[in-house]
Amino acid sequence: MFGLNFSRLPRHRKFTYTPLYYDEQSEELKSRVEQIKREMGEEQYTQDSTEASIRSAFKARKAPDRYSGMPSQKYYGLKILTIAFVLGFVFYKVLNSNLIEIIFGHLNK
Repeated sequence: MFGLNFSRLPRHRKFTYTPLYYDEQSEELKSRVEQIKREMGEEQYTQDSTEASIRSAFKARKAPDRYSGMPSQKYYGLKILTIAFVLGFVFYKVLNSNLIEIIFGHLNK
């Protein structure tokens, strides 16, 4: 009525997103070829090539084998094996000694 709106709703907005296809293997191959060309002197270093080389250096550092050299994980199996061996040896000595007979012998009396 008379063009008065007390609750003004905003107009809908259109979503104009066009998805891009990203192929990591082809991008990696392309950057590697460009890097080799730069090493051979056929191409000059650019801002994009510098960013790509930095990105590949970070990727190489994030490799899964990065944490395999840590001392806590390197000797974990050795620690477990040593503890199992010591406990097994103590258990063997207790079973083959008279300690069990002495303990349970006094309980039966």
